Amino acid sequence: MSAPYHYSPASSSDSTVSDPRAAYQARLDRIAVREKKLQRRDQLFVRLRIALFVLAVGLAILCLGDPAFVSWWWIMIPAVLFCGLLPFHQVCLKRLKHAMSVSAFHAGRLRRLDREFGADISNGAEFSSDLHPWTQDLDVFGPGSLFQLLNECRTQPGRRKLAEWLQHVCDGDTIRLRQARAQGLKNELVLRESLACIPDSPQWANAERLLMEWVHESGQAMPWWVVVWSLLIGLIAIPVIVLVLMDTLPLKMLLTVILLQAPAIALTRRQIRAVAQRMDNVDSALRQFGAVISVFERHSVEEPTIRDLQNRFHSESETASQAIRRLGRLTQWLNNATRNQFFAPIAWACGLFVLLTFLLERWRLKHGRDVADWLETTACLEASLSVAGYSFDHPDDCLPVISDTQPELIAEQLGHPLLKESACVRNSVSLTAEKPLLLISGSNMSGKSTFLRSLGASVVLTLCGSVVRAKSFRTYPFQVATAMRVSDSLQEGRSLFFTVVRRLKTVVDLTEQPRIVLFLLDEILNGTNSHDRRRGAEAVIRSLVARHALGIVTTHDLALTQIADSMSDQAANKHFEDKITDGQMTFDYTLREGVVERSNAIALMRMLGLDV
Repeated sequence: MSAPYHYSPASSSDSTVSDPRAAYQARLDRIAVREKKLQRRDQLFVRLRIALFVLAVGLAILCLGDPAFVSWWWIMIPAVLFCGLLPFHQVCLKRLKHAMSVSAFHAGRLRRLDREFGADISNGAEFSSDLHPWTQDLDVFGPGSLFQLLNECRTQPGRRKLAEWLQHVCDGDTIRLRQARAQGLKNELVLRESLACIPDSPQWANAERLLMEWVHESGQAMPWWVVVWSLLIGLIAIPVIVLVLMDTLPLKMLLTVILLQAPAIALTRRQIRAVAQRMDNVDSALRQFGAVISVFERHSVEEPTIRDLQNRFHSESETASQAIRRLGRLTQWLNNATRNQFFAPIAWACGLFVLLTFLLERWRLKHGRDVADWLETTACLEASLSVAGYSFDHPDDCLPVISDTQPELIAEQLGHPLLKESACVRNSVSLTAEKPLLLISGSNMSGKSTFLRSLGASVVLTLCGSVVRAKSFRTYPFQVATAMRVSDSLQEGRSLFFTVVRRLKTVVDLTEQPRIVLFLLDEILNGTNSHDRRRGAEAVIRSLVARHALGIVTTHDLALTQIADSMSDQAANKHFEDKITDGQMTFDYTLREGVVERSNAIALMRMLGLDV
């Protein structure tokens, strides 16, 4: 068994970009110049083609008037020039589309630095679960979420892998491996550009499932004589079709060829139907998948753990991207043969139904067992590149240190990753096995919930191998458990207190697992009277601490702060506060020692116009 991989921050690339905003803007300015140049060239091609078309029409009119004055052969000049311009114009359009994609990528990254998220960035809402122990409370999925902040994946397997990293606890070695990969890709801006230029595919919803079903099903080999027969008839059909179209041969010759193909198609109809059903509507996803793999294959990265992943795409005969592109072409041809009513008779006569099915079966036998590995490798690389992009965007953030044996969470100048840097107030926190509990009091809107989410989000980012918004951050790979956003349900007949208790039960149950729990409880047992709240909260907190869990509890009920006094050897009180100056309430969101001295509830009600 190989030794676990340990990543040292000192081994990262020296070519660190100190100002990502300037890097994005500089590249955006350069590509904008190229984009305008290509737009002018595109307009020139359009004008030339219009002029040549008008010239051809004018010559045709002159020929209709007096053919002796202008020969019909003169029309060939603008026609040839018009056709000759087409490939050059297509190259120009392709380059313009690429420039626009690169420009959109950098503009999107600038918006993301300002924490502006558009609908063009997947927010991972399809991966969200109400039963997960932290994703709902920590804004992991949905608009303006951690997923949307990180995501640069092009394929659905990549997005699912990133979501998996954000939802599952892993050990310290796995975190360090992810850190190494992310840091190795951190400055690969050209690689991120290249992936951003690959068009999205809407087919991933079913394509992956159909593809995996096809490669894993047990196939039946086609009889060799059926394939040879279909190939021979197909070779004969090509000149027959040409001669029929030239009216040299009668149509009945083509019908004869079609009849000769019928036995081969009849004998293999079940295989043709099975393959066509499995590979239906996957050609677009395959093209995108092959393009993504090709980008990763071509790009050289020094980080050994990234090269290990890239090597999975190479074999003796062909690379993964070549194999996937070949599969995509075969699938596209088969889809055209089965769907296109004009192409279907030609495909039948040429034996394409049999031959394409045979070639697809050959591909499945050769590469079928590799497809799952290619999907997993691509997903890992895409997820790693997404984390690397976030690390590139935040050069001042720190790379967390993982404590494998000592349960602790020590953060210095910690901020919330989803806030704009200008609006982010940082605080420090320390939770250890000796002092596992922090009870934070404070008035409404003073920053208690945001602080909890800052801590939880940073731990989740650490699981992905990402940097976190802090001067320093040291953590154990905790099982995170939260109880923050809880509400009643009229449809399910659940009261607020019932929902809170059920959520706390989930948190306590997690402590029975081997992984040590980090609990983050906001306004614990909200929804019941103060006496029961005090007794119940202390019982829950003592139970969690007795099971070696570490965590933070927030409250604006000052009676609950006495819990820390009764557990003085294991707990500490801290607070957030507000100030009222000239009738205006202000917050500095700074964490202070001790218990908050007053509440702002009455002042807040008066500010909103209530007579209290």
